[in-house]
Amino acid sequence: MISNEVKNFVRDIEICSGQTFFDLHRIIQEELNYDSSQIASFFITNHEWEKELELTLFDMTDNGKIPTVPMDKAILKDYIKNKNQRFLYVFDFFNERAFFFELMDFSKELVSIEYPRIIFSRGKPPQQILDELNFPLNPDLDEE
Repeated sequence: MISNEVKNFVRDIEICSGQTFFDLHRIIQEELNYDSSQIASFFITNHEWEKELELTLFDMTDNGKIPTVPMDKAILKDYIKNKNQRFLYVFDFFNERAFFFELMDFSKELVSIEYPRIIFSRGKPPQQILDELNFPLNPDLDEE
C-alpha cells in the first residue's frame, strides 16, 4: 500500500485469499488510526489504475457506471487473481483520495499466524480528512 501524497509511506500487508475486503479495510483502519465511521471503498482497477468494480462498505447498488459489491461479501480470491493486479482503497471519499495496492506475491498460509497482518511499515500516513480548503486537519503532519 502506497500513497501519492506522502512519498515515503508504505505498508505491506499479508492477508489470506479466503478473507474479505472488509477484513482488509479493518486492518488498514486500525493500522493508520483512521476514523472507521468514514465512508471508504475499494476499486478493482486495470493496470492503468482505471476503476472497473467498486467494493463498498454498504450495499450501494445504484445502477451507476461502475458495478458495486459489499466489502463483507467480497472474498479476495474472487477478485484478486493475478500477481501484479492493482486496486485502490479510497479512504477520503469526498476528495477522491486513495491508497494504491498491487499484489506482489502469493504464499502459503501459516497456521500459527493471525491474518491479516502488517509485515512492513514505513512513514506516516496522510491525514484521513481534509478541511474545506483541502488541507489536512493536522498541519503539523510531517513526512518522516
